[in-house]
Amino acid sequence: MEDYQERKGPCPTLNVWVPKKMGFTEFVEVDQQSKVKGGFSIAVFCHALHKLPFNIRPIFRAFVNDKGERNGTYDQLLHHIEGKNCEAVAGDVTIRGNRAQYVDFTIPYLSSDVYMLVRATHPWNQTLWTFLNPFTTRLWITLVSVCIFIGVAIAILEYRVNNPMFIIPFYQRIIMVIWFPILTFFFHEGKILNRYAKIVLVMWLCMIFIVVQIFTATLSSWLTLDQLRPRLPSRIEHVGYQDGSYLKDFIMKKYNCSGENILPLNTIEEFKNVLFNGSVNAIFDELPYIEHFLAKYGSDYMKVGPINQESGLAFAFRRGSPLLPIFSRAVINVTESEVMMEMKKRYFGLSTPDKSQSNEDLPRSLDVQSFIGLFIFTGCVAIAAILLSEISLRRRNNKILL
Repeated sequence: MEDYQERKGPCPTLNVWVPKKMGFTEFVEVDQQSKVKGGFSIAVFCHALHKLPFNIRPIFRAFVNDKGERNGTYDQLLHHIEGKNCEAVAGDVTIRGNRAQYVDFTIPYLSSDVYMLVRATHPWNQTLWTFLNPFTTRLWITLVSVCIFIGVAIAILEYRVNNPMFIIPFYQRIIMVIWFPILTFFFHEGKILNRYAKIVLVMWLCMIFIVVQIFTATLSSWLTLDQLRPRLPSRIEHVGYQDGSYLKDFIMKKYNCSGENILPLNTIEEFKNVLFNGSVNAIFDELPYIEHFLAKYGSDYMKVGPINQESGLAFAFRRGSPLLPIFSRAVINVTESEVMMEMKKRYFGLSTPDKSQSNEDLPRSLDVQSFIGLFIFTGCVAIAAILLSEISLRRRNNKILL
């Protein structure tokens, strides 16, 4: 049986062309002498090479001109290997339908949906009435109604046992209905004569305690939660994109604009500067670059989208290359391994989930449904107390008559 490592491959050596990038060198890095230094995409490519069932010696070449400058766009780079055996493109190349007409792509190793990067804003300001926000208006009305109901229940119970505090004119009795439970528990002025009224008061106090605790917790979240909201442009006019990519044509086609105010950008610092000074109101780019930017400057910026779904970043070979299916399987093995996460941490610093992109809504105001069970139980206890009190009083009166 032929040894696994000694199987003969279709190419003893492989010329690997690499794009030269001015920025985002975490993906592909080419130095001033046009030597390929590395980067995330190159690391994935090299790990895939080690997964092949045969040995291939890669020769990395930067796609530069005689002056050491970038020799064209990504489309021109892919055209460079068209029809050539034992040549490939390794880099952050996006799979596109028009590009697939002259090269073949491996399985993607990163997703690359298009997003819009914008500045974030803090639209919610605390006001004089912020303390009312934890509960809806309907819930506040319900709480007041329940307290009045409890006061009425206690008034009935105490009036039936001739509590002297309730032998007063009718208009004063209305005020006493609300004030009496508070006097009893907090000022020790009210005197309870009906034992069933005591049960109602205990239930009322428990209900108030639960409501106050929930109100306090919800109010804390309203006061402390710092929410970011995207500052969306009203019109797509002054926007930016990563120079050398296909995104300029994409923006012009999707938003039917001339392209005069579309600004090419190179580095992550340029992204930050033009957004900060207002030169552009949005930047269109693919997800890996947006996430890398947000990992570094995410406190004041947000991504919006996806704007458009893309197939992903992949490596390219000539059409019909026998190396393609084998290399695609190797890429799958790399992306499924722990090495992939280690490389992301190393090159992008993505050690923890990005917390800056919390798209949660502001805390929701609690409504009646949140307390409906508590209200029903309290009401049932009050009604039951009135009924039991009446039964007890009638039995006692019957005994006195007998």
